[in-house]
Order: sequence, then C-alpha cells, then structure tokens
Amino acid sequence: MFMIRDYADGDLAGAVHLLETLKDDPETVQIDLSQFVVDVSERAPTVVAVAQDEIVGLLTARTFGTTAWILTLAVSRSWRRQGVGTGLVDRLEQRLAREGVRRISTVLEPGQIGHQSLLNLGYAQTDGLVRLDKRSSLEPSQVEVISSFGGELLPDGLWDMAAGMRREKELIDSRIVQPLAAPSLARRIGLRPPSTALLFGPPGTGKTTFARAIASRLAWPFIELLPSKMSAGEGSLAGELRDAFEEIGVLDHVVLFIDEFEELVPAREERPASAGVVNELLKSIPEFRSRPGRLLVCATNFVDTIDPAVLRPGRFDLLIGIGPPDTEALTALWTQALASLDLAEPVDPAVLAERSRGFTPGDIDLATQRAAAVVFARSRSGDGDERVRLADLEAALARTRPSISRELQARFDVQLDDYQRV
Repeated sequence: MFMIRDYADGDLAGAVHLLETLKDDPETVQIDLSQFVVDVSERAPTVVAVAQDEIVGLLTARTFGTTAWILTLAVSRSWRRQGVGTGLVDRLEQRLAREGVRRISTVLEPGQIGHQSLLNLGYAQTDGLVRLDKRSSLEPSQVEVISSFGGELLPDGLWDMAAGMRREKELIDSRIVQPLAAPSLARRIGLRPPSTALLFGPPGTGKTTFARAIASRLAWPFIELLPSKMSAGEGSLAGELRDAFEEIGVLDHVVLFIDEFEELVPAREERPASAGVVNELLKSIPEFRSRPGRLLVCATNFVDTIDPAVLRPGRFDLLIGIGPPDTEALTALWTQALASLDLAEPVDPAVLAERSRGFTPGDIDLATQRAAAVVFARSRSGDGDERVRLADLEAALARTRPSISRELQARFDVQLDDYQRV
C-alpha cells in the first residue's frame, strides 16, 4: 500500500531519485530537475506518494491567483495503474481549494502519466495536445468557511465503502442523492429535494460512512460539527451552534453532519437543562433548510431519546434506519476483507457471514486483523504456515464479540417501525 501526504524538506533526495529514474520514460512528461528543485525550495504546492519509505509518486503545481498549473506529475513504473496518480491529484486539489484556487490546468500528450487520473477526477480536455482543467464552484470566502470548520471535499468511491447494505443504499440514493443531484427535475415533478435527514441505528452500523458518501456522490463540501469541542455550558453551546449555522449557511452547497445527535437534543422532560440547545436548534434548522443546495444530516444511536419536537416534519424531512448488516451485507463485507489477506486456501465469505451475526463493519475488520496478526507472529518466528487459513479466521471470530446484541437488535426493530419516515 502507499500513502499520500504533503512534501516535506527531507523528501528532496527521494524525489530527485524518482525523477532521475524516469528521465527516458515515454509516459512521463520530461522534467527539468533544476527547475523542480527551485519549485520545491520556493514552497510550490507539492504532494508525494510513499510506499515502504520510498517516494513512488509526486505532483507539483504553481499557483497564480485563483488558478494553478500542474508542473510535475511522476509515478514509478512499478506503481502505475494502482491509483497513485488519482490519489496525488485528489490530495493536491484539497490543498489548493483551501488556498482559494478555483481552476487547475495542465498540458499533456495523450497516454502520458496523469492523463487518465485527471479524467477520472472530472477534468475536461481538448483534442490533440491535451489540456485538462477543472473549475471549482467555491469562492475563496467559501473555502475559508469550510477550512475554519475543518471541512473537506471528499474523494469519489466512498459509496462503495458501505459494502452490501442494499436496503439502506436504495433508500438514501432514491430519497436523498438523486433528488439533490437533479433538483430541477424533482421540482418539475413536484418532489421537494430533502434538506434534512436523520440516520438512526445501533453503534457502528455505518451512519457516518453514509453521510460522507452522500457528500462524495454530490461533490459537495462535507463539514462535521462536533458539539463535544464546543463550550460545555448549555447557554454557550446554544450560542455557538447558532453562530455555526449562520456561518455555514453562506455556502451555496454543503453537507453538514452532526453525530451523536441524541446528546445534543435529548427529550427536555428527561434533561431540562438542555432546553436552551433544543430551542436554538428548533429555530436554526428551519432557517438552514430555507435555501436549496444544503443538506443537514444528523446521526443517532437511539432515536427514541431525542426530543419529539425536533423530529417533527418541517424539521427533518427523512428519518432513515441504518440497521446491522444482514447476511448479504456481511457476505459483502467479508468478501472485501478477504481480498486484503494472503490466503492459503479458498475461504467462502458466506460461511464467515453466517458466523458473524451481530457484527458491524468494525467487528469484521477487527477479526480480520486479529487473524492477520497471528499469522504475522507465526511467520516472524518461523513456526508454521505464513499464510492466512480458515482456521485462523475462525479462531479470530471466536475471540471477537459482536457489537450488536440481541437487545440492541430488538430495540432497533421497534425504532424502525415507530420512527422511519421516507
């Protein structure tokens, strides 16, 4: 695997070595090494791909106001067509967006390194000598707001991270993503695109993953509000939430996410001290949803503990249950997990799924890593097979407790009947 990060001062020798190995490579735009050294010494925006402490890819750009030109894009021959180029461009885009850049361009010959990566990320090209560029819809002032809240523009592909989960995917795609992606068609038909949605379900079932995937599918900025990092006092928290909604409200498009929503707006009868925060949100949510192009997604483990006034139509358009993975989803999760292992024998993911009732994606990842750790230790000691066997996975499963107990499952089933609104 490789890691994408910003260029650091100690990377120069490795970067120069990579460029020297590609001097005669027909797929790489030939680079003036002395100019590259000047660029990085002058702090030109640069990102690198690193694998086993070796630089296997790099990307350098120059900025001119709100425009940037990609100058250097190089990927080691042995690491091509493995997502390195796409990862480099995506990381650079996020960095440039924070600096107010709204258009990124480069010039390539057909088939050169970076051509397909740029196309994959939505760059447009002309014929012949290929110029690829991409415009950002964000004004510098909007970029500043996103950055101040730790927001980000998420990469493509997050939707596929929710392996299986067909019922949830179909609901979220049909009721949230598609109407927001085609608002004119929705309004012509008479369908109001949603502006607020509450995802509820047991811990670890993927609610945050779905919220991020929605932003990724829409190509909208994603901002997560963390009440735990705001003031502890109820009065101060209410004011900070009001200010946050007002600041984020200037964005033309945004997915605003609040997790553990039940801690923010519990039933006032149970926690009278929370009344100020609840009342503030009762005012802020309708104002936030008054303009199109913005979506508030909240997530809760226990929807039945939230103040009923917050859940009424007019505040939340949709209440969608995100349940524990069913057999189909568990099979998909195990298929995904097994693909990362060096297996000594064929392993049927459906068999593991049947033994994983109540498991969340995190539980499956934990069991997978436990099995891999045992084999790693065995390999280091020279004591036995150095590849993962079914017995290793079964032993890891026996050690891993499912996060979703029968009691949690039963409570979710009741909540799904009582609260889901789609």
